[in-house]
Amino acid sequence: MKNKVSFESELSKFGMGLFETIKIEQGVPKYLDMHLDRIYKSIKDLNINIKEEKDNIKTILLEYIKENNIDNKALRLTLFDEGYNISTRDIIYDENMHEKGFKLSISPIKRGDSILYKHKTTNYFENIYTKQYAVKNGFDDAIFLDTENTILECSMSNIFFIKDRQIYTPNKELPILNGIMKRRIKKLCEELEINIVESDIKINNISNFDFCFVSNSLMGAMKVTHINDIKFDDYNNVFDILWRNLK
Repeated sequence: MKNKVSFESELSKFGMGLFETIKIEQGVPKYLDMHLDRIYKSIKDLNINIKEEKDNIKTILLEYIKENNIDNKALRLTLFDEGYNISTRDIIYDENMHEKGFKLSISPIKRGDSILYKHKTTNYFENIYTKQYAVKNGFDDAIFLDTENTILECSMSNIFFIKDRQIYTPNKELPILNGIMKRRIKKLCEELEINIVESDIKINNISNFDFCFVSNSLMGAMKVTHINDIKFDDYNNVFDILWRNLK
């Protein structure tokens, strides 16, 4: 594991690298193969100079978790031209937070159409700035919009809306990250025969929905009570079914 990065590294000079954040639950990395498949697809799609083999990284991760007795933590894997790094941190999402739900604002950054947004790169400044902006203004996170005011995603999660027992989420063809938990939710909807629609959702139309929630690999799914001054239902049966099956 490489703990020091030289100034000659593409990570230092240009922010070129990729990372995955994996939930370790009872010593088991959840959706590990999905995380590794995504990061290695990004290596290929972006033609990044990373030489570490996927099978080798998987073995290293599993050994690291076992040797260090990692449990109920967030594990971050970073891959870059000089090697890899593994680190862990506490998971901040707890039962009280899920009970309370999130309040979202709108990011001051409007996004253009870039292939980079479809990949989890280490150039994460827009996301961090947006998260800090939201917290500073009394919110939990903020939503990125494009120049046409189409909803994309939050700084660290995908977003969903519910109306009349049907789930709506931004189109995967938009410049957004195809989150691991979003993919899991879509698959779960198929299994539970819940209709989920990918579409372009305009910020001016969000008051038409009954319920809203966000997702990522660490939180699972989190209800959203407000987007700015728009208030959503505190409970939704479809979301409750999803939440119980995600656990």
